[in-house]
Amino acid sequence: MIRTYSNRSGRFAFSGEDLAALDDAVWIDLLRPTKDEETAVERAFGIDVPTREETSEIELSSRLYAEDGAHFMTAMMLSHTDGDAVLLSPATFVLAGDRLITVRYEAPRAIDTFVARCQKSGTNTAESLFAGLLEALIERAGDVLERTGHELDDVSRGIFAIETPAPKPTGPAALLAPKPKPKPRDFQSVLEQIGRKGDLLSKVYESLISVQRLLTYATAAAQARKADKEASSRFKSLGRDVQSLVDHAAFLTQKINFLLDATLGMINIQQTGIIKIFSVAAVVFLPPTLIASIYGMNFKFIPELAWPYGYPFALVLMVLSAIVPYQFFKWRGWL
Repeated sequence: MIRTYSNRSGRFAFSGEDLAALDDAVWIDLLRPTKDEETAVERAFGIDVPTREETSEIELSSRLYAEDGAHFMTAMMLSHTDGDAVLLSPATFVLAGDRLITVRYEAPRAIDTFVARCQKSGTNTAESLFAGLLEALIERAGDVLERTGHELDDVSRGIFAIETPAPKPTGPAALLAPKPKPKPRDFQSVLEQIGRKGDLLSKVYESLISVQRLLTYATAAAQARKADKEASSRFKSLGRDVQSLVDHAAFLTQKINFLLDATLGMINIQQTGIIKIFSVAAVVFLPPTLIASIYGMNFKFIPELAWPYGYPFALVLMVLSAIVPYQFFKWRGWL
């Protein structure tokens, strides 16, 4: 799809979705372009539109370069940012004379919002449109980081929340009701949340780093073209904004690592508690088992065999031998 925008009667307006409006367009937006659309733009402006495979390469020479009098700048763009399933796709910005050409393969809401805002304003130059697009994308990345930070706060409260037991029943049923216990927390769900947030932050961080590199190149290119001071100032200001967002993304990444370690620690505590119960049970039942084993030996002469109270004596002895270690553990605070 190709969409063109031009300055008409002192206002920025949508020109159409055909190739006939290329001549007076100030912005040509290629969204998932076909081969014919790429060829038409290349013939109209004498440039070589990069393919998706070329823009996906990680080398700076494939993303930031000048060719045929035009500057090609590619950054990784975020889309579908309303949830955790954020997509990362390359977006190429081409400054060819007094025209801006964008080549992208996703349609983030930030660009549509930017277009609507521009149509309410006056005329726009290619460089102002370029800076405005970057501002919209950076602002959206900041919103994603802010939302992720609040969600991580919720996850943190869930991990370190004090477990409150269920309310005690009242009435006659309270005599037979078991002691209420706090509901165990689902740390598997917490781990899944942390994993999704970590994947989201990695994509945001990669996008911001690519935009930061793009702005460094755009600032140098603007100075080389002797562009107006306002454009250069906007690029520098955007560079500072991106740096602050990069720092914030790094802080959130450290927080995710901390929450991950804390969750694993909580899981270890739960597992240790379960193992402790089994260990205590084994120790409690060890003395009764020893007594039962002694009286279960097949010797002919055992003094208690002929004693009428030998059987109840053995039972009482086994019960007492189980109660004594149990009370000892409670006294030491191990239970």
